[in-house]
Amino acid sequence: MASSSLSASFPLLVILAISYPVLAWGSKPIPFNDNKSIFCFKFRVHIINGFSSNKNPLSLHCWSQDNDLGNHTLYIGGDFNFKFGLASFGKTIFHCDFKWAEKHRFANVFTDGMESSTCCDTNSCYWKTEDDGIYFSNDNKNYIKRLDWLK
Repeated sequence: MASSSLSASFPLLVILAISYPVLAWGSKPIPFNDNKSIFCFKFRVHIINGFSSNKNPLSLHCWSQDNDLGNHTLYIGGDFNFKFGLASFGKTIFHCDFKWAEKHRFANVFTDGMESSTCCDTNSCYWKTEDDGIYFSNDNKNYIKRLDWLK
């Protein structure tokens, strides 16, 4: 009798063993009254051109281990964005190479365990380029400067 109850609970143990790493990656739960799922597995990243002039538009190239999102040129107010789900195994990381006139900057615009927990409430991360650097927000309102331009 003990072996039949053990074999009956085996599928549940397998599901829990597979799910634990996904749940333990640092994504915080979304409040229940938010009409969203309880855990954060899908995100959208926005790259926004916030420069003061269109003289030199923003050029960028974004990619992950699995996806090359291509080259893009953004003029003032332009928003390149992409959505994705977290990897079931391994880490989800998206990189972007920003170029503006003679300046450039490489950045990890999404790293599972960092931006995933910061952006969980809105399921969106926002990066805005300004003349003095690159800023980050999870609500497209309150930005903090994360990076300076390099020459």
